[in-house]
Amino acid sequence: MQYHPDVASSSSSSKTSTTQSKNAETFKRISEAYSILGNENKRRRYNFDISESGIGELRKKAAAAAKARAAGGGGNSFAATLPRNVLIGGILGVAGVTFIRSIMPEKENDDVHHEHTGKKRLVEAWMNPNTNRWEKPRPWDQEYQRLQPVLQFVPRDQVDGGGKR
Repeated sequence: MQYHPDVASSSSSSKTSTTQSKNAETFKRISEAYSILGNENKRRRYNFDISESGIGELRKKAAAAAKARAAGGGGNSFAATLPRNVLIGGILGVAGVTFIRSIMPEKENDDVHHEHTGKKRLVEAWMNPNTNRWEKPRPWDQEYQRLQPVLQFVPRDQVDGGGKR
């Protein structure tokens, strides 16, 4: 309890502010150590981390990073460059898709369906006896109304105007 900021500052009012800040820093370290040692999962993780080879190298890197932050350098951290990287990645992605779509011929949906299933898409149509062609049903057409033909399913490319909707 001698390092607790409330106890240490009230015990002697003659202590300097640097001594008080050292006591506060020491108390923070003690509290952090207690939080690790008091929690079984954190303690197990800590023991694993210090038992790993190369922990000295990690400590050196951490110390160098802390010195750089204390000096105000900060360096190029991942969090600082993330928005820029996301923006650049998005722009390159859109540009890449646009480029690929511009050089590759666009296929009709029917062609893609035929490639995937091996079957052509079928539509309802009727055989017009005057033109001898398959046509889409048009209930408003007088010829269609007069004949009242039976509709059949035929491949879309065989129907007049059936290639596209």
